[in-house]
Amino acid sequence: MTETITKPYRVASGEGLADVWWKSGRVTVKAGGAEESHAFSQIEVDDPRGSGPPLHLHHNEDETFYVLDGEVTFLVGDERSDLAVGDYLFGPRGIAHAYVVRSERARMLVTASPGGIEQVFVSLGVPVTGAEPPTDAVMPPMDEAVRLFAGYGAEILGPPLSLSDLS
Repeated sequence: MTETITKPYRVASGEGLADVWWKSGRVTVKAGGAEESHAFSQIEVDDPRGSGPPLHLHHNEDETFYVLDGEVTFLVGDERSDLAVGDYLFGPRGIAHAYVVRSERARMLVTASPGGIEQVFVSLGVPVTGAEPPTDAVMPPMDEAVRLFAGYGAEILGPPLSLSDLS
């Protein structure tokens, strides 16, 4: 007989185990590493046009990206992928990647396996208390971000992609 360690739980639309403003968008943790015995974490990312993470790589996690709304361009290694609603991308650990939102907004469901990396966003983000984000982007200075992400096995390698990089 198989014993279930984690009890089933439900996270309603618009809610999360943690909900923070990060960069110029919103990160909502739907499943965290601690709740899933660290097997995976899942976050919903809602970013405005032109935003995205710095070029980085994960030493510990594989990531998947499923586009719920909008259009996003990814660079994974040397390969460019233009994604739209319903598209899915697998980003293996150890390969540098970044994305930039091409549409007015984009929402994605991002899964990391194993889980735990979501905690860096939760610890550095600003808790969501209303519908409007803070007036300033939520991101520590780059040298601090490099140090903090390194503690989670992630390396920041360069700046974010920009819309001008796509032409």
